[in-house]
Amino acid sequence: MSDSISNLFTSIRNASLVRCQTVTVPKIQINQKIGKVLLRQGFLNKIENSSEKNCLIFTLKYKKEQPLITQIQPLSRPGCRVYVPSHQIPEFCGKLGIILMSTSRGILTDREARKFSIGGELLGFGS
Repeated sequence: MSDSISNLFTSIRNASLVRCQTVTVPKIQINQKIGKVLLRQGFLNKIENSSEKNCLIFTLKYKKEQPLITQIQPLSRPGCRVYVPSHQIPEFCGKLGIILMSTSRGILTDREARKFSIGGELLGFGS
């Protein structure tokens, strides 16, 4: 079994390291939802559907030729899921980055989950 979240994060991290403008990822529901959160948080310029394959194309955002995504790592994995209640959601890098969480309201950032007072599974972090 493959871990699609780790594969997504690895693709984004590798593209960011080599200053690639776009990342092509499989068009599955979790990738779409994580992409929408990254777009909403300002880490991506846009998300497009690929016409030739069943893929999504993420366009990474850069500032002065430096990628906005400098690190992105998974926290949970298929064999070791990490769940936290709302009062134990960690802060990442003094509010400079985000933690992605799977909650009852969908994929949210750590700040959004704290605002709604809901816990969930920690998917990964990025900055």
